[in-house]
Amino acid sequence: MKKQILLFLLMLLGVSVYAQELKVTGVVSSLEDGEPLIGATVQVKENPAKAVVTGIDGDYSILVKKGETLRFSYVGCESVEKVVNAAGTMDITLSNTIMLEEVVAIGYGTVRKSDLTGSVSSIASDKLKKTPASSLANALQGQAAGVTVNSLSGRPGAAAEVRIRGVGTINGASPIYVVDGVITDDISFLSPNDIQNTEILKDASAAAIYGSRGGDGGVFVSSPSGSQNKRAQITFDGYVGVQSRWRKLDVMNAKDFADTYVAINGTGTSKKFYQERGFNAWLNAFMGVGASDYYPTVYDPEKNPDGFDYSAVDTDWQDVVFRDAMIQNYHLSVDGGSDKFTYSMSASWFDQEGIIIGSDYNRVTARLNTSYKATSWLKIGENLSFTSSTAKNAYESGDNSASAGANILSAAFAMAPWDPARYPEGSTNRKGADLSGGISAGSNFKNVTNPLSMVEYAHPKVRNERWIGNVFAEITPIKHLTFRSTFSFDYKLTTDKSFMDAYLVSAYDKRDANFLSSSMARTFNWNVDNILTYARKIGRHDFSVMVGQTVEEYNYYSIGSSGSTILNPVKTNWYLSQVTDDFGRPGDSVGRSRRFSWLGRAQYNYDNRYLATVNFRADGSSKFPENPWGYFPSFSLAWRLSSESFMEDVTDVTDLKLRFGWGQVGNDKIGDDAFVLNMFNTGPTFVDYVFGKDQQLANGATILTWINQGGRWETTEQLSLGIDFGFWNNRLTGSIDGFIRNTSDMLMPVNAPAFVGNRYAGSANVGDVRNRGIEISLEHRNTVNDFEYSIGGNISFIDNKLTHLNGGSSIPVWASNERTVQMVDEGHSLYYFTGYKNLGIFKTDEEALEYLDGYTALDIPYHAGDSKYFDRNNDGKITDEDRMDLGSSIPWLNYGLNFGAWWKGFDLQLFFQGVGGNKIYNMKRAFLESDGTSSVISPVMKDAWTKDNPNGTIANPRNSINYEISDRFLEDGSYFRLKNVQLGYSLPSKVLKPAGFQNCRFYVQASNLFTLTKYTGYDPEVNGGVDYGNYPQSRTFIFGVNIVF
Repeated sequence: MKKQILLFLLMLLGVSVYAQELKVTGVVSSLEDGEPLIGATVQVKENPAKAVVTGIDGDYSILVKKGETLRFSYVGCESVEKVVNAAGTMDITLSNTIMLEEVVAIGYGTVRKSDLTGSVSSIASDKLKKTPASSLANALQGQAAGVTVNSLSGRPGAAAEVRIRGVGTINGASPIYVVDGVITDDISFLSPNDIQNTEILKDASAAAIYGSRGGDGGVFVSSPSGSQNKRAQITFDGYVGVQSRWRKLDVMNAKDFADTYVAINGTGTSKKFYQERGFNAWLNAFMGVGASDYYPTVYDPEKNPDGFDYSAVDTDWQDVVFRDAMIQNYHLSVDGGSDKFTYSMSASWFDQEGIIIGSDYNRVTARLNTSYKATSWLKIGENLSFTSSTAKNAYESGDNSASAGANILSAAFAMAPWDPARYPEGSTNRKGADLSGGISAGSNFKNVTNPLSMVEYAHPKVRNERWIGNVFAEITPIKHLTFRSTFSFDYKLTTDKSFMDAYLVSAYDKRDANFLSSSMARTFNWNVDNILTYARKIGRHDFSVMVGQTVEEYNYYSIGSSGSTILNPVKTNWYLSQVTDDFGRPGDSVGRSRRFSWLGRAQYNYDNRYLATVNFRADGSSKFPENPWGYFPSFSLAWRLSSESFMEDVTDVTDLKLRFGWGQVGNDKIGDDAFVLNMFNTGPTFVDYVFGKDQQLANGATILTWINQGGRWETTEQLSLGIDFGFWNNRLTGSIDGFIRNTSDMLMPVNAPAFVGNRYAGSANVGDVRNRGIEISLEHRNTVNDFEYSIGGNISFIDNKLTHLNGGSSIPVWASNERTVQMVDEGHSLYYFTGYKNLGIFKTDEEALEYLDGYTALDIPYHAGDSKYFDRNNDGKITDEDRMDLGSSIPWLNYGLNFGAWWKGFDLQLFFQGVGGNKIYNMKRAFLESDGTSSVISPVMKDAWTKDNPNGTIANPRNSINYEISDRFLEDGSYFRLKNVQLGYSLPSKVLKPAGFQNCRFYVQASNLFTLTKYTGYDPEVNGGVDYGNYPQSRTFIFGVNIVF
């Protein structure tokens, strides 16, 4: 009986205890993208042993007593605690905004983000994927303070120009790229979908570990490597969309162009003829159409009623060369691993048509990253990528060229609007030959190639195949000590073949015989890194010491030739062995350079409050025979004030850290033989001699340029001061940095005295450049009930100046028609515009002579209707001494702005980007405001000065003196652009789980939706700051999907 009573009491107690526990269920997801977090820990704070882990859908279920606290945590995210007052559903989102324990790459190692002492910006991979770009460089635009990215061309596959903290040199100012430990100068092989982390090393204290390679900062990229004890996760990303131009230049229609053309260029006779006989008769008589076999006979109601009526044609040549183009990208990846083996593999296909006819690009990539922990002390692995890309870009070398025979856009503007793209059916020339369907000949500017000829009769193909990667072994012989040896390689094979058909459109637009050019270039770069690291924490002291040695070699070889007249010019015969005429002697070239380096780094952290890093690197380069070694030290310090006792009561401050850094880095981006004296023996120019009674050329050799002695590294010294902060539990985070970056011993040309006999200027360490600036980054995140949002932005201000030439020569950077547009000279920013200040036009000859009293009435070149340039030195004449600094092509302001919002499966992302303070010389506008003899013209030319229009406000287009380089065509290049807007929806887990999906998200996106700018050209992103009609950026609309299995 007693046993029964005891059993009853125990059962009652159990029921009582069970009744006090509450069942809580829910889903733990990521604040950033709304995806469920697999493996997040849900733990009872009062009883840590009681915990569960979220499942494949981020779901959990746990029993907890009323009043107890649940703690939700996940690696890399800020933990969340919630008190339980009742049973039910509790959905939790975890934010990774703090990321204090996030590990970032710093070069030959990693460090916790919280322990950074240098200036490093991290960019989340999801931000990079939101730009439909072919490469990482394009996707970086506007993402980090102090980083300037200029999309040099909208041509498919075109590379972008990346600059970190200004332009410090004229010798290759691009940063170093390190992808999974492989150093490279070209990241076109990398798909943005294969990026897991991106860090940008901005100051010398961070980049000095790369010595001569880190003079312009560094971009570090790591791709997924798989995870231990994780089942295979399959991810598919894909999008398809359409691109189009976002702006059209305003030009005259056919009638207005003809009227204005005659008004500007016509003689009294031609003007009268035009007015009395009409357009067709004038075109036939005065433009040479009637006297040529290349044009159809011109319509005349009485004499030739069956002729072609040019007056009925109004061709919009911009519509002819621009098109709506498709873009698509598909990416599949598999990631996973066991306790010893991890793997990540992917494949992708990217295809982009150009918005200008004759331009296309596609790329196939494959990647495999694995690692295997063979023993407790040995880990081995590899990172391997392969890419094959094909570009078919007609007249690609003519991008941003003024030549109507080399650039599709320039050719389009050189064609008259009364010229059809093709002649209609029934068109015959004066000899009765049928021209039906034929490409039209230019009837205005005769030295033009019809853009359709450029595309239809040219068959270019550039193919790149590339293997890049590394293999490594990591040994841990004793605790805390690690030795890692890595062999990295980058092998690239480029084949460039272009077949040009024989054809005839006009006396200029023709090719007498088919022509083939073919070349091959091979680069093979390899390096071996041996790195020894000792890292340990003893009490409050956390330190690491790294020493290493590296050796690198760069090899290059190319060969090519050309010839004409393939007798059976079918595609299968497009080989040099088939040419029968003009077969050129094959030309080949070779190059090689080597580096050997020692490096070291020491890091110290006391109690997460006081941090210090010291780097040193010694580089030896084959490019400097007399001074091969360069030495590059750096140090940085940080103080985390938020960990001090006097900050304990300041609850609003979550994180506060001060940083200071100093360092020296180098640059050796010059030719391999810049300081090696070579004999020149490639004739006939300069070196072939006439010998014998028959006066035949004989091969010879000579020294064209005597080199300077004592060449050494360019050195960049940088001081940086920064602060990182987080307020209100890191709902507001940010950083502010200031820097001074001085480059000394910049390699520049130096002109030797004439008696030396140099053909070209030699190089010497003479230039000094200063960049200084301020960078600010801010981000705010918050959650209001079911609505989550983030607002972030960055802005940087940079001042650039060439402070000293030290005997070096100023450099004219861009010349047009023998007129220098830009210069590199002492006391100015690099690549500044130089020219005259335009004050308007002279109304009368007397006004011109009064203003320019240094001339006489007989020799003054300026008259009524001509440009009035500022006489800077008041000598009464306009000379080169009156040219001045008109502004820089380098923006002093760069900024980006991000906005994100998430609500019940929906997400919205907006990204704005812009620059300010730079100038663009609109050379295309100079052509559009000309006399019309070589280009269609702008409607403003109706107000051009002529003798019949003496009150015109546009300078006389018939006088070339009015097209001297001045601020007339110099425009503000600032812009503010909605770079991307994306709206997505993720299906709920209850829909996905039965189908076996972890996540499924659909989205629509628009890129370059609008641009605010005063610039009147196609696009304010211009290659080099001078715009001849650069290939513009496209407006893109895409639909995409992301699926995780």
